[in-house]
Amino acid sequence: MRVLAHSVFVLTLVAAPAAAGQSNAAQSQARPPAGQSLPPVQPPAGGAAQPGTPAAGQTAASPPPAVPASRKFTSDAGVIFNVIKPDKTADFETVMARVKEALSKSDNPKRKQMALSWRVFKGLESGPGGNYVYLFWFDPPVKDEDYQITTILGEAFPNELQDLWAKFTQCFANPQAMLNLQQVANMSPNATTTPK
Repeated sequence: MRVLAHSVFVLTLVAAPAAAGQSNAAQSQARPPAGQSLPPVQPPAGGAAQPGTPAAGQTAASPPPAVPASRKFTSDAGVIFNVIKPDKTADFETVMARVKEALSKSDNPKRKQMALSWRVFKGLESGPGGNYVYLFWFDPPVKDEDYQITTILGEAFPNELQDLWAKFTQCFANPQAMLNLQQVANMSPNATTTPK
């Protein structure tokens, strides 16, 4: 398991874009991780400006880069890498606790099935910049079901979605990286199936 965790950490550093050269201002901006889209902004009470709306005399910020439209797995197993800022690990774990709650209270049998094989691991060693790597491990994933955090949270907590999403996106040092995995060998002496 320790070797797997170390290998995953190395893979994360390779898969995630390098943060070197980015300004502190750019790093502090909340950007949706790859595969996630910002939920619609609810009109605030009292007529205040909506988030993302420039104030008078300011120009609008450029839109975030395009990201994949879904988080669907089509393979034997899957993993999503999350590189989290060291001061945001508690926020990240808080949001993940809400995801767990959303899955457990769902009436959708697919959501229940997703919860059965979704594990979240945290690397014990920090990486460059003190960032921590969290893995979403799906073995097996519910194939062709969308694992987007916004969809899951929105179904269970529609009134909290905007706040949860803002907290979630501010945790990331780099965008998420996702891999579909195909088993090529099973080293267990008890394995009875032949890998695809």
